[in-house]
Amino acid sequence: MKTSEILKNFRAYDVEHFQIETLKIESALLKNNPLKDPTSRFNALLIPRSEGPWPVVVVLSGFSGNAPYYFNPKFHEQNAVQVIDQCFSRGEAPEALYVFVDALTSWGGSQFINSAATGNYEDYIMQELIPAVKEHYPVSHKVSDWCVTGGSSGGYGSLHLGSKHPEVFGYVGAIAPDSFFEASLLPELYQALPLWEKYKESGLRALEELRNGKLMKMRNWHTIVNAFGMAACYSAKGTHGDFQFPIDTHTGEKIPGIWQNWLAKDPLHFLPERIENLKKLSGLYLDCGSKDNFHLQYGSRQISKILKSHHVLHEYVEFDGNHFDIGERRPEVWKWLTAQWRS
Repeated sequence: MKTSEILKNFRAYDVEHFQIETLKIESALLKNNPLKDPTSRFNALLIPRSEGPWPVVVVLSGFSGNAPYYFNPKFHEQNAVQVIDQCFSRGEAPEALYVFVDALTSWGGSQFINSAATGNYEDYIMQELIPAVKEHYPVSHKVSDWCVTGGSSGGYGSLHLGSKHPEVFGYVGAIAPDSFFEASLLPELYQALPLWEKYKESGLRALEELRNGKLMKMRNWHTIVNAFGMAACYSAKGTHGDFQFPIDTHTGEKIPGIWQNWLAKDPLHFLPERIENLKKLSGLYLDCGSKDNFHLQYGSRQISKILKSHHVLHEYVEFDGNHFDIGERRPEVWKWLTAQWRS
C-alpha cells in the first residue's frame, strides 16, 4: 500500500473533479506600471478532468483580495475551490475551466480597468490572459460559453468587462458590485480626507506609509486604503502613480471635474451607455444583500431598474444578508450558470 507521494506543486487538500494548474503570464502590458507591482502574474486554474472543449469561467476578486488566494485552506470552512468541487458533484456548478485572475496591486486592487496610477489591468486580462487561456487549453471559442464573475470589486469588474466586451463574454455574474458611488464611496472618502490633507494631497506619500505598515495599524485602515485605492483607479494624476481626491480638503465640497470622472466609472453611468452591448449578452445575474454594509443594495436596485427599462434580460436576487456574506452567494452564481448552460 502506497503511504507517501511526491506532488510537483504545493497542495493542502484534494479536489476530486478538477485538476489545479497555474497559468503564468509575463505581462508586457503591466511592464513599467507606476506602482512597480509584479509583471509576472500567476493565474490559478481549475481544469475539468474530462476532454474539452470546455466553457470558461473567469473569476475576479474583491478589493484587497486576489482570486488565486481562493485556493488557500480555511479553518473549519470550505474554501471557494472546494465549494465549486462539491457543487459540481451535486450538478450545481458547471463543468468548466475556472480562471482565477491575478490582478492584485499595491493599493489592494485595480477594479480591472486601465489607470495611469495603477496599470493597464483591463488590457492585461483581455489582451494577454484570455488569449493565453485559448492558446494553452482546449476551451470553447463560442462567446456563449464564456462567463466573467466576481463579488464587490470583482462584481464591478464583471459588469465593466462584460458590458464592454460582449464579443468575449456571453454571461456576467455580479455579486454586490461596486456602484452608486454617492452612497458607497463618499462616506469612505470623508473618513480618509484628514489623512489626504496630512499627506499634503499626495497619494504616493500615502502609499509609502501603506508599504511600511503605518496605515495598516490604523483602526479603520481598510476604509482608508479603500478610499485611496479607488482614487488611484478613478482619478489618476499624471503617469507616475499619483492621483487626485474628488473632495476639497478645506470645505469638504466635491470638486466637480474630478467627481464627474468618478461618476463616469460608476456602473449607474456607464451601463446606460452600453445598452446595445448588454443586449448581446446571453445572460446577466445580479445579486446583493438587503443589508449591505456599503449600501450597494441601492446601487444594485438601480442597475436592475436600468436593465429593465431597456429590456435587458437579467436575473436580480436580493438576499437577507450583508456585504460579508458574498462568499456564501457564489454557489448561487454557479447554480444559475449551470442552468443557463444546460438550457
